[in-house]
Amino acid sequence: MTQELDSERARLRGRAVRRSRLISLIPLAACLLLGGLYLLLAWQNGYDLGIGMAVVVSNATLVALVATGATFIFTAGSFDLSLGANMLVSALIGGLVGRASGNLFLMLLATMGTAISLSVLGALLATFFNLPVFIMTIVMMNVYSAVSTLMLTTLGTNSALAVPTSLVAGLNQTWFRLLLLAVFEAFACVLFYLLPMGRQARFLGGNPICARLSGIRPKSLTVLCFALAGIGIGLAAFAMTVETPTLSASSGSSVGMNMLIAMVFGGMPMSGGPRSRMYAALLGAFSMAFLDALMNIYVTGSWYLQIVKGVLFVTVVFLFTIGRRSRMLER
Repeated sequence: MTQELDSERARLRGRAVRRSRLISLIPLAACLLLGGLYLLLAWQNGYDLGIGMAVVVSNATLVALVATGATFIFTAGSFDLSLGANMLVSALIGGLVGRASGNLFLMLLATMGTAISLSVLGALLATFFNLPVFIMTIVMMNVYSAVSTLMLTTLGTNSALAVPTSLVAGLNQTWFRLLLLAVFEAFACVLFYLLPMGRQARFLGGNPICARLSGIRPKSLTVLCFALAGIGIGLAAFAMTVETPTLSASSGSSVGMNMLIAMVFGGMPMSGGPRSRMYAALLGAFSMAFLDALMNIYVTGSWYLQIVKGVLFVTVVFLFTIGRRSRMLER
């Protein structure tokens, strides 16, 4: 009798493992399906595939850089809504430095330094006032939006800030975006999978009480996660400035929402913890970029696309939730 029960448990356990592995492959399959469908339909309709893929890479790069950095925040059980506003302020300050100095390296340093500082600021203020981090990020989102509006009206021309095209023209290439994305993705994966910091972040997001009792310092680790997210924001702000040297209030305005959709569509649970996957941001970003390009073949108007993304976001979250309703809370 005992042997039969053990064999039944082993069979059920094996089935659960196989199902989990199959589910983990769904985001990759969806990305490949959308990419293949876009290439097929674009070719049938006479589109230039070289230009089309360059647009896909350009759209995916900004979202993937921000989402990859934000994965550290979500993994540790935190939430940040100020990423898009932070990116715009960082791009504006970097653009001002680049326009004044004419030095591309100084522009990159200013952009990165601003993004990291602003990202860490919200976490530090939340620690100082003993508030939930996501509450502080909502406040900081409004503050950063107001700062960017003030900068555009006082330092820009016609509510826009122009960076000399000659300064960034050499980097406005697809290879540069792919290189930027590959380097940061490799850096993030090393931290996330090979170093103790990644394991500690997953532990903190999965069970904060046990993580605290095991010696992990939640506040210090959270600040570090926000700093790493700031690196991704800074790189995305720099890439945005290189692509569109004229910055306005609408620059990068859709990155925040697209980042959330990309992370969920790539298989990243919004609750964080041990189920977090660093590659989810990359898969989701390219899936969203292929979806954008696919719909633009037949549909004109961005509001159709926003409706589809919203429905897709709710659907994927619902599907992720179905299989866990009968289980105990992971925390």
